[in-house]
Amino acid sequence: MKTINYFISICLCLCLAACNSNNEPEEEETVIEEPSPELDDEPEEKKPIIPCSDLEWDYPVKPGMPEWAIFTTGAQKWDACQIPGNILEALCAKELVKICLDFPMFIEFTAVNDERVGTGFMIKNFNGFSELSKRMDGVLELMNAYKEYPVLTQIPEKSSEDYFTPIKLPWIELLLADEAFIKQLNEQESAELEQIVVEKYVLKVENMHVYSIWSIKQTFLLYAVNVLNYSMTSKTPQQQETIRRFIENYVYADETLLTEMSKIISGL
Repeated sequence: MKTINYFISICLCLCLAACNSNNEPEEEETVIEEPSPELDDEPEEKKPIIPCSDLEWDYPVKPGMPEWAIFTTGAQKWDACQIPGNILEALCAKELVKICLDFPMFIEFTAVNDERVGTGFMIKNFNGFSELSKRMDGVLELMNAYKEYPVLTQIPEKSSEDYFTPIKLPWIELLLADEAFIKQLNEQESAELEQIVVEKYVLKVENMHVYSIWSIKQTFLLYAVNVLNYSMTSKTPQQQETIRRFIENYVYADETLLTEMSKIISGL
C-alpha cells in the first residue's frame, strides 16, 4: 500500500487533540432492538445479476412533504419508504444502490451510540438494502458508489443538495462494513476496497474543516473490518492487536487508539 504523506498523519493527530464533542452528531437515547440472529449457517444463495433498464422509481413520500408530516409513528415512515415488490425485483443492482442511498430515513443511523447497530437495523428492515445484500453484484455496486462518492472541500450550505453529503459518506462506509456486505468480498475485491478507503481517508483529513473526527472513525472501521477479513497477515502483531481493539472498542475509542489507527492506515 502506498505510504501516505507523514504530514497528513500529523494533521490528524493535532485534530484529534483539538476536537471535542461538538464535532459529532447529537446522541439520543433511542434504542434500536436488533432482530435475533438466524441459526442457519448455510450461506444464502445470491440472486442472479439483473440487467439495467430505463426503469425509474422514487420515494412517493419524503420528509418535507405534507403527507410525511401526517405520520405519527416511526413505523408509518418506514412503511412509506419500502419499495414495491414488483419494482424491487426489476431493478438492477446499480439502480437499486442509487435508490437506497436516497433512503429518506438514512439519518436514523445516528440515533444510537453505536452507529453499527442503527445501520444493521436499516439493512434488515428496509427492503431495498435487504434485497441489495442478496444480489450477486450488490456489494460491488455499493463499493463502486462509495468509490465515486465525492469528498467535499467546502462546508455545504443548508439549502444545498449537498448538505447531507458529509454525513452520507460515513454512512456508506458503515453499510459496507456490515457483515451483510463485507463478507461477500473476495481477496482481490477486498484489496481494491482497502485502496479506496485509504484514498477517502486522505481526502477527509485534507478537508477536516468539513469532516470531523466522528467521520474519520467510520473510515477507520471500514478499513479495520476489511483488513480483518483478508489481509491481517500483512500487518505486524502490534497492528493486528490495534485493529482488533479498535473494532471491539469502536464506540468509545479514545484519542490514543484513534492515533494508532491513523498510523496504520497511513502506512507509518
